[in-house]
Amino acid sequence: MAFRDTLKANLDLALASTNVSVSAELPYSSAGEPLYQKNMKHVYIDEDNISKTVLFPTLDKSDVTETTTTVTAFLSVDAKNDLSDIDTIISSILNSRNAITGQTINECEMETDIEADVLTYTFNYNFITV
Repeated sequence: MAFRDTLKANLDLALASTNVSVSAELPYSSAGEPLYQKNMKHVYIDEDNISKTVLFPTLDKSDVTETTTTVTAFLSVDAKNDLSDIDTIISSILNSRNAITGQTINECEMETDIEADVLTYTFNYNFITV
């Protein structure tokens, strides 16, 4: 199962009692505008991006590698009318990283951006195994 699917399932449960829902669509654009800005109060989760780095090359080709899976999620809300439960929503999105098990590192960083009257939260999940 892809990490995106696990995150979506976890967020569906965690955000069920909030003003925000989780979209099954990818965060692509419609008429040049990203869907997460067009459809506010919906969390959009991008596909898994996987990179592998050889940490220790070996002579028998059984190299020790580090696999990093990055998943990005987006949430846009009206900057003028903040949601009453935004702290709970953000906490739930950040903590959903714990739904992915078996990883050496599970982390999530959040960035915010305001454009016009739209406040966009970008969540960057990183899952690392060795």
